[in-house]
Amino acid sequence: MNFTDAVAFLSRYTNYERALRYPYDGWAMNLERMAVLLDELGRPDRRLKIIQVAGTKGKGSTAAMIAAVLRASGRRAGLYTSPHLTDFRERIQIGGELVAPEAVAEGVARLVPAAEAVARRPKLGPVTYFELLTALALQCFAAAGAEAAVLEAGLGGRYDATTACDPVVAVIAPISYDHMDILGGTLTAIAGEKAMIIKGPAPAVLAPQPEEALAALLDRCRTTGATAVRVEEQYRWARRDETIDGQTFDLAGARELPGLALPLAGDHQLVNAATAVAALDAGAAAGLAVAAAAIRTGLAAVRWPGRLTRVRKNPDVILDGAHNAASAACLRDTLVRLYPGRRVTAVVGLGADKDVEGFGRELGPALAGLVITRSQAMKAAGADRVRAAFAAAATPSREAPDVAAALRLALATSGPADVVVVTGSFYVVAEAMAALGSG
Repeated sequence: MNFTDAVAFLSRYTNYERALRYPYDGWAMNLERMAVLLDELGRPDRRLKIIQVAGTKGKGSTAAMIAAVLRASGRRAGLYTSPHLTDFRERIQIGGELVAPEAVAEGVARLVPAAEAVARRPKLGPVTYFELLTALALQCFAAAGAEAAVLEAGLGGRYDATTACDPVVAVIAPISYDHMDILGGTLTAIAGEKAMIIKGPAPAVLAPQPEEALAALLDRCRTTGATAVRVEEQYRWARRDETIDGQTFDLAGARELPGLALPLAGDHQLVNAATAVAALDAGAAAGLAVAAAAIRTGLAAVRWPGRLTRVRKNPDVILDGAHNAASAACLRDTLVRLYPGRRVTAVVGLGADKDVEGFGRELGPALAGLVITRSQAMKAAGADRVRAAFAAAATPSREAPDVAAALRLALATSGPADVVVVTGSFYVVAEAMAALGSG
């Protein structure tokens, strides 16, 4: 089997990431099925010290920071995230590098008989693309001799394929409203789903949370006997300076870490960095202790594209995968802080299943112009709905049939001192990267 064959095999299975509506239950997303799949592979997850990260926003950034610090400490660590931007191998990284095509081919060759074994047990239901990819990642990490693996949950936590593993630390990034049609319409319900990665006795590291969400997470900790580690009780963080390309800050509390550099902008990334450090502190008991020097080096080396990433200057072109109201608010605040008085035009494409109204309400006040577009990879919200969502801010809007055309339109009407931000979906960001040749 070669790499092309491996990709073709994986693509034959149901990929719920591409679906507008899909079942969220113990049948479509079956942890027993995932456990059997891992059993057939010899349980590669049990050869790894796993840190699992769930949450609504910041979970990918937090996972990337944890993996970068582990790497800086001299440990071989795997990082599994989703979605990808331009190459699905972005989801499976070992030692800071994308998994090699040859390793994918070898891993899928071993995965084929395991998937066939699951198929012979129809009561388990059909295996999915995400389950296969999760198993492939764990297999690649173990085969590469990784000591640790940082796994970002794909959706929720209760039924997520990554939850078939037993972590040494469970991390919950900030929770906000997203996927309400699946996870529930309240923060209590959403947090309850994500809290299911907390199993005990592994500690649970909790980023700062809204009150409702925190209550649900602490209840789960009590039920499972997991020690709750609240990040804001462990650390305080204060920014020294910031540009769109990064910031420096002081972290104080359980450790004193002044003058840390982080090549990611935004208040939310400081929260993510503090959460990552608290998670690594909690992992010390499992043999994942890291020195202060590794934290400093690892955070400075984080590379996480599509998160307030500047890819061009004069005008500045910024790519950000914000896709719910909370992340739109983070994007707005950062734009206002870093580009005061500058004219900002947003190229926006949102999924039909997203909180389009909340997104527009939060981001609109920061904009001088709006170009509404759509990704070719998802069911997009209609232009009329997007326009109405930004109406309260009286944002002038135009339309373009695809992301490349929307970028051309935004750039044609922007001067060297202006800003163009592409946002609304990671699919939109990926198509912008392709159009700009920055992938």
